[in-house]
Amino acid sequence: MQRTIRSAGSRMNHVIGPMVMLIGVGAAITAVVLAIALEAPAFLALLVPAVLALGGGAFILWGAHRSRLRIDGRGFSWCGFVGREQSVRWEQLHQLLPPPPDATRTAAIAQLRDGDRVEVRALWESATSPASLLGGSDHSEAQNALLAAHRAWLAERR
Repeated sequence: MQRTIRSAGSRMNHVIGPMVMLIGVGAAITAVVLAIALEAPAFLALLVPAVLALGGGAFILWGAHRSRLRIDGRGFSWCGFVGREQSVRWEQLHQLLPPPPDATRTAAIAQLRDGDRVEVRALWESATSPASLLGGSDHSEAQNALLAAHRAWLAERR
C-alpha cells in the first residue's frame, strides 16, 4: 500500500516544466536554422536562452516530482520543492492532529510518542496561489489518507 499525494501547484508544474523545456528546444532549433539559412553565426547567441530554458524547465520538473506526501506501510514521508525529505514511521507516531485554522500550509500535525510535534507541510501552496487567495487550501484528502493508513497499521498490530 503506497500512495503519493501532490499539491495542485506540483501537479501543474509537471506540465509547466516540459513546456518550458519545449520552448528551449524551439529556440535552439530556430537559432541553428537562422544561423545556417542566413549565414549569420550571430544567431547562435540564441542558444544561451535556449539552454537556460532547458535548465529552468528541468529544474521545475525536478522540483514538481520531488514535492509530495508519500504514505506507505512503514509510515509517511514528505518533501517540498527544495529542502530535505522528512519522514515519520508509524512506530514513532502517537496521533495525528488537525492543523490550526490559521496554518493553511500545514496538512497535519504528527504528535510523536516522545512528545514532539511535527508539522507536515508536504502540500505547500504559495501565499499567492488561487487556492490560498480564495480561502486556504483543502488538505482533507491528505488528512484522510494519513488517518486511514495509520488506522490500517494499528489494526495490523493488534
